[in-house]
Amino acid sequence: MPKTKKGEINMSRKFVNIGYITRVSIDNLNSSENPGNMVVLKKVQDSKGNYFPYVSGQALRYYLKETMNQLGMKITKLDKNGEYVIETKSKGDERYREILDNHPDLDLFGFMEAAKGSGKMALRRWSPVKVSPLISIFPWKGESDLLTRKKEGQEGGDLVKVEINTFNFMKGNIVMDIDAIGSTVDELNYDIETVIGPEEKKSRIGYLVDAIKNIDGGAKKARLLDDLTPKLVVLTLQKAGTPIFLNALDVDENGNVKIEYIKEIIDEFNEIIEDYCIGIRSGIFSNEEEIKSEFNDKVTSVNRALDRVKEWV
Repeated sequence: MPKTKKGEINMSRKFVNIGYITRVSIDNLNSSENPGNMVVLKKVQDSKGNYFPYVSGQALRYYLKETMNQLGMKITKLDKNGEYVIETKSKGDERYREILDNHPDLDLFGFMEAAKGSGKMALRRWSPVKVSPLISIFPWKGESDLLTRKKEGQEGGDLVKVEINTFNFMKGNIVMDIDAIGSTVDELNYDIETVIGPEEKKSRIGYLVDAIKNIDGGAKKARLLDDLTPKLVVLTLQKAGTPIFLNALDVDENGNVKIEYIKEIIDEFNEIIEDYCIGIRSGIFSNEEEIKSEFNDKVTSVNRALDRVKEWV
């Protein structure tokens, strides 16, 4: 059973699940390999041959870290070899605890530190914050933009084609293992032992929630700046970390959120859902009033809904 500290058993677990939809205008948020004079949009193909732009989970985690740093949270530095600069000289279990205590981003997003020269893994932290890729709801329409790369002494310059995702909805899912944040976790027995105090834990979760509200990131921002902040969020406090909204959020061609999918998920998983809240940004979805009518007092603004996470922990 999970432990909050040595000898104290915690019989229940706590997870926060955030399903969200954002709306993009014109962007290339995550580029793929670029053959020649072309910047390829990262995308996947379905069984019908349609391409769907996506932003990798790795990129989204970077955007969240970057935003937390903008908001004032200390982020672990990297050395010239790309390894974390750890603020402790301890080893073993004590080193693990000190890393969680002194490096809030590694506490939230995990890390792996190899033992130098041994070829063996020394310390590993599973990420308490799990992020799905952000994937478009509508297929890519084959659109592109052109830019000019000028070289010294060259007239005109080389034309470069940039594939772009335009006027599309994108969906994603974030799950937070609340008990694991600020705690050591025995991966075999899944015993949990608290390392940081409750106020510091709330502060770290607060930074993460505020980063989701204000997420800033994406490729080609110099000339294809776009707004990634959530336009619809469905949040649940859960007893298990099941990402129940991965296939439950959808928008039709008229801009209506498919409410029946959300209702079904909330009903199907009622045994693990302890509370839920929905946030919606005005003027984005065609059936905004229907959503408010269907879910009544469970609906509020996006940022107020996300602030419920701070209350739950």
